Amino acid sequence: MKMPFCVSVLLLSVSFLALGVEEVTVSLSPVPAHELGPWAAGEAVFRLYPSLERPLKRQGPEPALSLFGVLKLGGDEYPLMFAVLTDNTPYLAVDFDRDGVLSATEGRRGSPVSEEEWLWHLSFTVHGRPYELSIVWPAGRGFLFLIGQTPMKGELKLDGKAYTFVLVDADVNGNYNDEADFYVVDVDGDGVLHGDEGEHEVFSLEEPFTIGETSFRLAEVSPDGSTVRVVPTEYVPPKVPLYIGAEAPDFSFESLQGEEISLSQYRGKVVLLDFWASWCLPCVVAMPKMKSLYEAYHDKGLEIIGVNLDLSREQALDFVQHFELPWPQYWDGKGYDSELAVLFRVKAIPMLYLIDQQGIIRGKWLGLAEEEVKRTIEELLGLGFEEGNREKEQGEVVISPRPILSLRVPPRLSLSATYTGEVPLNLELRNISSYEAKDLKVSLEGVPEGVGLETVTVEGLKPGESIDVTLSLSVRDLEPGEYPLTIRVTYNYCPNEEACFKIDQDAPLLLVVSAPAGSTSDKAASGTPEASAGKGIPWIIFAGVGVLLVLVLFVLFG
Repeated sequence: MKMPFCVSVLLLSVSFLALGVEEVTVSLSPVPAHELGPWAAGEAVFRLYPSLERPLKRQGPEPALSLFGVLKLGGDEYPLMFAVLTDNTPYLAVDFDRDGVLSATEGRRGSPVSEEEWLWHLSFTVHGRPYELSIVWPAGRGFLFLIGQTPMKGELKLDGKAYTFVLVDADVNGNYNDEADFYVVDVDGDGVLHGDEGEHEVFSLEEPFTIGETSFRLAEVSPDGSTVRVVPTEYVPPKVPLYIGAEAPDFSFESLQGEEISLSQYRGKVVLLDFWASWCLPCVVAMPKMKSLYEAYHDKGLEIIGVNLDLSREQALDFVQHFELPWPQYWDGKGYDSELAVLFRVKAIPMLYLIDQQGIIRGKWLGLAEEEVKRTIEELLGLGFEEGNREKEQGEVVISPRPILSLRVPPRLSLSATYTGEVPLNLELRNISSYEAKDLKVSLEGVPEGVGLETVTVEGLKPGESIDVTLSLSVRDLEPGEYPLTIRVTYNYCPNEEACFKIDQDAPLLLVVSAPAGSTSDKAASGTPEASAGKGIPWIIFAGVGVLLVLVLFVLFG
């Protein structure tokens, strides 16, 4: 039986109601980029020219050399002049009032930040709000670097929980809805924004994000960045965290050599994951150094897994055989679309990830930073302690005190200034020597007013053992800001019957206390970050839907 048109429309309406489709509008306000991190400052190259097409009068000091450009912010144009004065000091003048005159009050000398760079901090009014901008001149160059210092921040509220949302004017033109711009969402709700390029919480404006089991996309971004409209979309698997300190995603494959390999099978080993290709000259140059690392540390606990991005299997296999690379190689013939390259968000090679014995990412490098990679491998393997402890003095062996623990600590702890109560701080201590560490005391140094804690003690830690330690912080009435703290572990160890040492081993921790939503700091522009969401579907509607479905079934089949 053909279904009546009215019934079809009714069923379609019922389906949309049952899905609970809603949208969320996030209100954003400007905040200083330094409160979020270097990733929140947009960067762009600004070209300079010998002259401008428009007439421009000048006042102030006479330059020995001058170049010009037009700065475009939010649809307004600001002519500017960059000059080098007769005393070799760089000078920058901007026509802030756009009256065609570079007055003496609209220009100033640069501040040296190094032998090679000079800096200016400028304030504009864009879209009716303050817009902070830094300009850097690399000495001797015919261009400037623009550094936007005004990201937009607010809260995305879903199911009663708030997620920090940041919008960045990446191309530094005063508009926040361009193709180059991006946004960052605290998708895991841990209070820490991972906004560096390639991290799991940063997205292009066209890219969806996922919280829990629901994915969202940006349906609209206002040019001034004050509002963002977020709507549900087709489910997209969330990005895996890849920051240093995150657990590396597991994977398995059959290698070019025919072996079944998985990352998890190397637990207890230090693993260097190397993304490379035979057509990549830096990769080829680095390969002998990779072999040297393997030969030096393989017997001590280092493994290497190669991920080859060649399109040709024969070409990849010929290279591996020619250079006699003894470690397993992944290859699927998809280049940068390789499953592992996509999983680890690799955009350039050679790319290295260093993973510790517990599967935690401990380092990542674009290019082979040989000494840094080597030093980190030695730290993870616990080398340089016993060997480095032995120094010859007048023909005798002298043992000097050295740290024997590996401290695994979070890089930062984020709290709201309104939070009151207990906060757990989880650490891991691992003995990487052949000596027992005794009478361990774990404390936190440099805590601000409003934070209290008790020292944790551990009787002993035998060679190769690890232990999880939780410091319980009592928090009350914290002032917003960033507080550099120090986690200190004090312990004793005796390398022989004649010598015992007391060690103070430190690790840094940054405590970030954010202002409550709706407040402003003396460095932030006014405005209340907030989010408003459409109300959920009342239960009475669902009850009505059920009745309608019964009626429809009765019409169709009764």
